Amino acid sequence: MMGIASLIGPAVEAISQRIIIDIAMFFGLFVIVAMALNFQYGNAGVPNFGCAVSASIGGYMVSAIVTRLIFWIGLQAQLGILPWASNYDWNYNNMINTYMMNDYIATRPMLGISLFLFSLALGFVAGWAMGFVISLPAIRLRATYLIITLITMADAAQILGRNIIWISGGTLGMFVPNVLGWYPGDRTILTAVITLIIGIVCYFVMRTMLNSPYGRLMRAVRENDITVNSVGKDVAIIRRNVLMFASGVTAVLGVLIAYYYSFVIETNYVRATWTYWPWLMLMIGGPGNNAGTFIGTALIIAMRRLIIIYKWNLASFIWYPITLFESQLLGALLLVVLIFRPNGLIPEKLLRIPGINYKRLVQEETKVDWQVERIQKVKKSGLFSRFGSRRTEEKV
Repeated sequence: MMGIASLIGPAVEAISQRIIIDIAMFFGLFVIVAMALNFQYGNAGVPNFGCAVSASIGGYMVSAIVTRLIFWIGLQAQLGILPWASNYDWNYNNMINTYMMNDYIATRPMLGISLFLFSLALGFVAGWAMGFVISLPAIRLRATYLIITLITMADAAQILGRNIIWISGGTLGMFVPNVLGWYPGDRTILTAVITLIIGIVCYFVMRTMLNSPYGRLMRAVRENDITVNSVGKDVAIIRRNVLMFASGVTAVLGVLIAYYYSFVIETNYVRATWTYWPWLMLMIGGPGNNAGTFIGTALIIAMRRLIIIYKWNLASFIWYPITLFESQLLGALLLVVLIFRPNGLIPEKLLRIPGINYKRLVQEETKVDWQVERIQKVKKSGLFSRFGSRRTEEKV
């Protein structure tokens, strides 16, 4: 019995550590995509239902370009890299080539760090370009038709990844070399920490942008784009810039997923996970407020992970698949929030421009316009009443 207890203790500790790492990683991932979505919809009023497109683009950049670059480096180092030009070789030689490069990168930290930073930059640029493509219908279509178009584009990106083998290995997927293999500890811990750091950086960058004059311009476009156009601002360019920047940030998420799993397949970037769940987090937390985005993300991630951990306990009370229960529970939560808290758990705060004393503006006495004074003088002189009585007599 003592031997069994000595085995169970470390196993439970390892499982608990893995759960914490998993929660931290997915919290960082969903915070990034939810803040990018809040940047688009909560502040600029652009309903982007194509977040999965940008996320998949980031992953495809790792599998289609960065992995080939790594294999080329191994070829130059004469490591015995197997051919990868044809689709067959790309699929079936990928695992062996990846193992070779993992051992090579493990002894060269600067190479691994450079490749990782290059992947993030490449993913951001590719997502930025995809944002430009997304912005073409966004400029011309109304909200309802735009939502339908972007959902279709998300499905198209998944179909391309499933059928074009050289992008992500097709239905079999493909392994990605571990560019963080130089780290002596658990790679997933380092990936989770990097993801959380990137999420915090995105928070401060977007907060600075939203508190700037351009952020106030975005909110003006959200409230009344006709008025913004009338004062000489190009609403189409503003929406395009918002979509391009947010899509670039979302593509970074796809890069992080690829390195967390060390595997890329199109099912890692499904529309339900990277479009609908972020929308749920945004609506529950409160659009237009990054603090609400954090709260909504933390709440949904905690609920989903608890359901996964205790699914065997819940299965004894539910007669249908537990995955359906998860969707029903979170859907019911969304309905409750929309009914009782339509602005989210943390509503959007009033916009305050730094450097302006609002109390002085409210208390300050304004001089009466000369036209108002003249009308008051006319009323006092009685001309208004004479003119009104004369018009009444004419009607009679």
